[in-house]
Amino acid sequence: MKTISLKKVAAVAVASLGFGLLSVVPAQAAEHSAALTTSINLAKSSSNLYTAGSTVTVSMGAVTVAGGSTADTAKYSGVLTAFPAGGFVQVGATASGASSTGMLLGASQTATGATLTVVSLKTATVTANAAGTIYAAQYSFVPTVAGAYTLTVFNDADADGTIDPTETRQTTDITITAAAGYSASLSTVLLGTGTTAATAATNLLPVSASRTAGSVAGNIRVAIKNTAGAAYANQVVTASVSGPGLVAGATNAAADTAHTAVGTARVSAITDTSGFVSFTISSDGTSGVSTTTISVTDQISGATTVLGTKSITFYGSVAKLTATANKTILRAGGGLTGGATGSSATVYNDLAARILSTDIPAVIIKATDSAGIAVGGLTIKMRSSDTTVANSASGAGGDDVAGCLEDVAAAANLYSSGGAGFYNCAFTSPITAVTGKSAKVTFWILDPADPLGVAELTAVVDVTTGGTTPGTETITFDKTSYAPGEAMVITRTCVDTAGNPCADEVAAPAITFSKAIGGTAPAASTYVAGKRSTSATAPTVFAPAIAGAFTAIATSGNAAGSRVTASASVTDANAGLLTQIDALNAKIVALNALIAKIMKKLGVK
Repeated sequence: MKTISLKKVAAVAVASLGFGLLSVVPAQAAEHSAALTTSINLAKSSSNLYTAGSTVTVSMGAVTVAGGSTADTAKYSGVLTAFPAGGFVQVGATASGASSTGMLLGASQTATGATLTVVSLKTATVTANAAGTIYAAQYSFVPTVAGAYTLTVFNDADADGTIDPTETRQTTDITITAAAGYSASLSTVLLGTGTTAATAATNLLPVSASRTAGSVAGNIRVAIKNTAGAAYANQVVTASVSGPGLVAGATNAAADTAHTAVGTARVSAITDTSGFVSFTISSDGTSGVSTTTISVTDQISGATTVLGTKSITFYGSVAKLTATANKTILRAGGGLTGGATGSSATVYNDLAARILSTDIPAVIIKATDSAGIAVGGLTIKMRSSDTTVANSASGAGGDDVAGCLEDVAAAANLYSSGGAGFYNCAFTSPITAVTGKSAKVTFWILDPADPLGVAELTAVVDVTTGGTTPGTETITFDKTSYAPGEAMVITRTCVDTAGNPCADEVAAPAITFSKAIGGTAPAASTYVAGKRSTSATAPTVFAPAIAGAFTAIATSGNAAGSRVTASASVTDANAGLLTQIDALNAKIVALNALIAKIMKKLGVK
């Protein structure tokens, strides 16, 4: 334990920061008696917020009895008299000197190591203010664990290093909280495409890139936070790549556009003052799925934990085209199929939204390499066997290039079909198109494996035409009768005036019911392949709870605006039970009759 010594009878010392205790005991000086120090006051910093690992500073002041001489010495010591388990540390002290208001006026104060010497005292009092900014000395310590501490400062009049009953003392309680360390739950790791800085929006999208060596595929932006939610600087963040690909790092998140397409399988970076680190992932010439693992080493605990992983797919040359047809009945009289707003650009789709809407592509082409990995960055062309039936989305015939667009996120609230390597295609039919005709549409690209450059990779879809004005619409139930509240499948069907299925995307009317039903009544929608049905696997509409007949009602979109109806019924839940009771009663009557007949034969009365 270190001590502070003040020379002079009437002296007040004020203490705040420091390590060890100050001791002023000139060899020629006499020791104060305890009675000459009348009080000690202590002041913590104004914030009073302390964490483990940071310095705690307490300012000290004292009042001594006037009338002493310059030969007198006052010794003050500080020690922790209460602390949590494992929390004891030595208390340090430093002399005043921050300002003249913190010194004994007219005195000479010097501190060498842990010793404070005061000579030629002219005043008897210095008081530490509440903010702890005025003092003659400061006590400090660095707590290692959180918990409750008590600092005691006493006038060690007999210089024995212990607190005697007659010695003036003062205590202050200090609460230490745990230091803010690394928070995985508040930290984030985001993925972006190419050199465009990763954001929360880009993080929702899959990233794929050519396996061509030396090209940048994506970037990873890491924001490290501590448990208080603040940026956590000077943390070691490591990115490790498994599978194909190389990684390079930087401490500035904005530097990802400056990264070159080189790197290694593992790299570390230190978070900057904003708590950011960024990494760039580039191809190494091989295809497959690349997984980058982001781990963080906490500077306080020393522990290394995984924050997250991000994947990038590297693809080779295209080897196959596969078509999925969603809408194949084109519009008689001309128009677009596969884009709700009449532009092929609407077949761009947002993978983040993944909403089920009517604006789905007419055809989705998936391009894959020899390993089955989706291949992006292609131009899929299309041609029609009969341009009086089907054209591309631009309306041009022959080998048009505008009918398919890659499914990259370019707009919000549009349906998605799989991301890079998936191509969303729309059709147009000419104004001369008539209902009931058919054609074959071929989607193609030159085969990169053909050394002559003439062979094609193709996928073929059959299409027909249908009228855009309903001739007859019908409603059907999947059953003629239901139990109360039973799930129902309701189908709307449309044929045009020629009896052919109506064109895809023709409006299907909303349905109402003559009785209150459960769930949600089918809303206005559109036809695909001449039908629109509610789901059998995820039902949304349920039979009425009341027994008896009920009717589904809609208004047709035909020229007459016909009323469309269909009827079903709900069984009486009690009817079956009554039937069973009647049957049981009949059996009881028959049994009684048989018993009576047997008793008569036996002569039993």
